[in-house]
Amino acid sequence: MDSLDLHLCDYREDDSVRDECGVFGAALEGPASESIFMGLVALQHRGQESAGIATYEGAEIKVVKDMGLVTEVFSRQPITSLKGHTGIGHVRYSTTGNSAIMNAQPMTFRYIDGMMALSHNGNITNAAQLRRRLGKTGAVFQTTSDSELIGCTIARHYDLGMLGAIRKAMETLDGAYTFVVLQGDTVYAARDPHGFRPLVVGEAADGTGYFVASESCALDTIGAVRIRDVEPGEIIYMTKEGIHSAGIMNGVRHTSCIFEHVYLARPDSMIDGIGVAEARFELGRQLARENRDIEADIVVPVPESGIGAAQGYAQESGLPYVMGMIKNRYMGRTFIQPSQNIRELGVRLKLNAVASLIKGKRVILVDDSIVRGTTSRKLVDLMKRAGATEVHFVVSSPPVKFGCHYGIDTTGRGELIATVKDKEQIRSMIQADTLSFLSIKGLVEAVERARRSTGSGSRGFCTACFDGKYPTAIDAEEGRHILEKTGKASGPSSTYRGAGVDIDAGNRSVDLIKPHVMRTTRKGVIGGIGGFGALYDVSSLGMKEPVLVSGTDGVGTKLRIAMGMDKNDTIGIDCVAMCVNDCLVSGAKPIYFLDYIALGKLIPELVADIVKGVADGCVMADCALVGGETAEMPGFYPYGEYDIAGFAVGAVEKSKIIDGSKIEPGDAVIGLSSSGLHSNGYSLARRVLLADSGLYFHEHFEELGCTVGEEMLKPTKIYARPVMALLDEVEVLGMAHITGGGLVENPVRCLPEGTGMELDYGSWPIPPVFKMIARLGKVEPMEMLRVFNMGLGFLVIVRPEDVKRAVSSLEAFGEKPIVVGRITAGKAEVRFKGLS
Repeated sequence: MDSLDLHLCDYREDDSVRDECGVFGAALEGPASESIFMGLVALQHRGQESAGIATYEGAEIKVVKDMGLVTEVFSRQPITSLKGHTGIGHVRYSTTGNSAIMNAQPMTFRYIDGMMALSHNGNITNAAQLRRRLGKTGAVFQTTSDSELIGCTIARHYDLGMLGAIRKAMETLDGAYTFVVLQGDTVYAARDPHGFRPLVVGEAADGTGYFVASESCALDTIGAVRIRDVEPGEIIYMTKEGIHSAGIMNGVRHTSCIFEHVYLARPDSMIDGIGVAEARFELGRQLARENRDIEADIVVPVPESGIGAAQGYAQESGLPYVMGMIKNRYMGRTFIQPSQNIRELGVRLKLNAVASLIKGKRVILVDDSIVRGTTSRKLVDLMKRAGATEVHFVVSSPPVKFGCHYGIDTTGRGELIATVKDKEQIRSMIQADTLSFLSIKGLVEAVERARRSTGSGSRGFCTACFDGKYPTAIDAEEGRHILEKTGKASGPSSTYRGAGVDIDAGNRSVDLIKPHVMRTTRKGVIGGIGGFGALYDVSSLGMKEPVLVSGTDGVGTKLRIAMGMDKNDTIGIDCVAMCVNDCLVSGAKPIYFLDYIALGKLIPELVADIVKGVADGCVMADCALVGGETAEMPGFYPYGEYDIAGFAVGAVEKSKIIDGSKIEPGDAVIGLSSSGLHSNGYSLARRVLLADSGLYFHEHFEELGCTVGEEMLKPTKIYARPVMALLDEVEVLGMAHITGGGLVENPVRCLPEGTGMELDYGSWPIPPVFKMIARLGKVEPMEMLRVFNMGLGFLVIVRPEDVKRAVSSLEAFGEKPIVVGRITAGKAEVRFKGLS
């Protein structure tokens, strides 16, 4: 057969309702990890971003999780390392929370005298409210995921026992969720009162244990026997001896997500008594009944999720069912990957049209949904290039017009094509001869026809993505921050605020930051806050030939600590320090600073906290905060999150520029202590101290003398005042700011050709946090030196005869300077004397 190849680089990447997450739990007589692994592989369609398994092993819970597919994660870290007989697993696609290892699950939580692990599928619609409420009572957060809120809420109420704590959490949570909890030799599972997401329990075929899973296909994969669905509002718990129900909450109203049957679930699953494959077949039959006037020759499915509906359409219409489009099934479902720039790096999907089956035919092309329409147009083009004389595009669901609040990423509402175009406009855009959608009434009736059993209670569906009728109330603030992502739900006119940018909030932010800015005013600053450009009179410095020195930087993933602890009034100090300390290296006096703050939603009080820190840093550096930019960028950052960058300018007399050219072998290296991590190496520090070790911000360690969070949030030291005083006291030959690259990379940046540096390892005190990272993470000494400052934030190079005066000058400003090494002849590198 002839085939026509079309590379659809965005097939099911941009134009799709995306899956959410999958959970799995097991309580067995033998090791549980292999069964959990197989179950997660079966649930891989529900998320490809990250995967993980936690098992209970004696007195502890062991967790293996990482970014990637299930098979990828456990090829790097074999499941044989997990030996417990009870365990839970998770596959993830982010809906609330960023795409990062810290949000990977299962998550672990400590409470009173124990530990638990949790995996969650869904979306908590009152997450922002809960985060604030928990934060006010002392909770600190390691992640941006709403799953952590569930775990924290359960842990907070553990005095009620695990079942009581879960009940209390369910009374607190709004939205969609199924979650599994591992505690000791027991696995608990719960489903929200509306039953938005599926959850099913089963028994091992040989009677050696029990399972719980997001879909029944996972039970089939491991050879287990399906027992029943977990009811909406129900809590169950299981051990290897049996499975038990702890009852069902009051006020249950079953409105499960109908899109599970349209697209999300695997066709070999059964959800609430409805076979997914049968449901899709019935959708196709209903679609044919509603479109009997279309004249065509063949029915062609868009693989894979359009196949069932196409088969039903063909049977009802009497037209031949033809596999006229072939998917390369080895390319993977890259559309689930979480961001476009990541997806573009992945392997591109391909579809082949079988031209010999298509040429000269009037084609009915069946797909499950249209979201943006970009893929649909390419599919139509593929058929026409293969020789189809007509292409009638039929969709086995209604137009997707509204965003989902319940755990499915449907893209922003402004990007939903059915929101901005009517059916004829969509047909014209995708260049189909006709376009047909299934009616909402027909959708519900078709799915109901596929029901095999009724279970208990009344059954209904959530069709909000089609009709905007949400089964739960969305609180005002949560609605606002979700609408930043999904667009304004209704209204006759468009406004900037409706698009997500609040000018009034911006003006309030300016009012709140004015006092902080004003206290940094210095001689030379012209004008006040609010101008288009900042003015500075360089002549006020009294220099004959002033040379301006600039530095720009941010604070990296230290922001995650600030946001997680909800303490944002010191991160600005870090931003100033990173920029100003760079300028000092040339001998420049800091004169002014500008900041840039970007947020998804402008929260005036948050901006004021951040700018307070910037102003504090400017006061420490003796420079003026002369301007800045606060950028509100709807959809770029989750609610309450932000990024910050800074720009510092200093000035130095041209004749006094320090460029390292006078450095010679034998010169002394003086070290100034750091406050700790400063603002570098946080990706490694967070992974070791938080993700891998399972520690929490609020845990106090005698070794640190404070909590983990307090240690990680210590502001970066600003060396401006002691260094500027030192420049007046002795001739400084060179300086180095120890930032990214640590003590290995930074010192050589100030050395002239033909010289190196030898540091006496052990001559300065190494702060406990670095020892803790090295121990817990098994990080090699040279890797520590290459990543972190190891207790030395700034190095000063002077002649041997000037050491005494230099030390005295620095001590006068509260520093504890130490001669830590010397300049050597030879290769421009740092050697560490005494390092084993």
